[in-house]
Amino acid sequence: MVFTITRVVEDNEENKGSTFKQYALAFIVSLLFFNHGVESHNLTISIHSGHFKTSDEVPWTTIALLLGAIFSLSLHSYLIDIWGRKFGIYVVILLQGASCIPFLITPNDIGTIIVHALTGVSTAAMFLSVPIYIREIIPTRSRGIALSLSALMTCCGYLVKLVMTSDKMLYLIAAVVLFEFCALIIVLESPSYLVRTGKIEKAKINVAKLKCLSPEDLHVTNKIKVLAEESERAKPNGKFLISCLYRNKIYWDELKVGFMLSTITVIGGSILFLDQDKTLIQLKTSGETEKGLVLVCMTVGALVCVTLIEIVQRKYLLTFGYSIMVLSMGTLAVFTQADLTVTSLRWLPVAAHYVLIFGYGLTWCLPIVIMVEMFNLEIRATVLAIIFTYAEILRLVHILTLKKIEELFGVYTLFYIFACINLYGAIYALSVLPNINNKTVRQIERQMKRVPILK
Repeated sequence: MVFTITRVVEDNEENKGSTFKQYALAFIVSLLFFNHGVESHNLTISIHSGHFKTSDEVPWTTIALLLGAIFSLSLHSYLIDIWGRKFGIYVVILLQGASCIPFLITPNDIGTIIVHALTGVSTAAMFLSVPIYIREIIPTRSRGIALSLSALMTCCGYLVKLVMTSDKMLYLIAAVVLFEFCALIIVLESPSYLVRTGKIEKAKINVAKLKCLSPEDLHVTNKIKVLAEESERAKPNGKFLISCLYRNKIYWDELKVGFMLSTITVIGGSILFLDQDKTLIQLKTSGETEKGLVLVCMTVGALVCVTLIEIVQRKYLLTFGYSIMVLSMGTLAVFTQADLTVTSLRWLPVAAHYVLIFGYGLTWCLPIVIMVEMFNLEIRATVLAIIFTYAEILRLVHILTLKKIEELFGVYTLFYIFACINLYGAIYALSVLPNINNKTVRQIERQMKRVPILK
């Protein structure tokens, strides 16, 4: 009975005040993901998916983009911990605008490589700054929807390719960047960052502005108290050190969960199945209409994710998505055998491919959502930077070695391998991940199990 009463009080506190400003700010900063989706059509790869323009060899542009992400993540993590989440968003807007400039001059190889490097830096900063900012300003009961909106925005950016030429897309990117610069005036600094840096009074003012309440309101005071207690838990000696990540077993286990989810996402097969020509090589299909359906299916998957993320536990939704991908990959593995001539049931591999893309659209942002929600505010940016840097290094190695592995084993064998990886991901998500929906960081930490990957 005590638990029930406490829960009702917590819910009433969470519902107090207006949430319009919080959701409006989350939508505004999520538009950066829309821009990312639009600009991806001028790139040879994205840092979270596969190739957009395939070639026999890995181009320098792809390497430049990934290296830009790898070398900038740690610096950006440091900057948003020192100067704030709003500063990080400002840097992303600035870089997205700068990455358009080389496309407006005479095309050349050096300019294209520079564009990819800048895009790698801006995209890495975006995936670090924006989810953290959204997580820190949105109420617990609906932060999943706000965070997963980034996937839907990205996919909507991909869909722009179907209705716009490359020149028009550049103007669209410039327009969104200009809007973001203007909207940055009303963006409030994250209260979690202000508490982290000891600016308690400023944090109270920002919480009050976000909820449209008085700074002296009891809800505002309680919110600041919760954030301060969360900050203190990560600093047993009054100061947080990187070595605390290893000494604190909960943080160490959360770090291992992040590494595992990132590994499954990177080597889960997106680099292969997003290339329709290679996936359906036995069917000789290369129509633009069919390629457009790939983008539509991915967008539908992201839309389903946004719809279900607060209804279904994150780990069950992730398990469901991985299971869909496993079944689809198994079907595609059969129909992509080198000596197989497909004369009947030609619709089956095509349908399996679209279902696979739907499953990927459903799952690709969930690991980011889960990680952002799990980590303590003191370690959030640092740990995410470590995990994302590892993921991009792994992606670079994966890209550079894929062609050799493909020549050695064949496409159909790769599908079997990727299906096994996603099967392990489904089992891992179901058995290891904690319940995250409507849970505070403290409640999530209490659920963490020892994960014996590294002792």
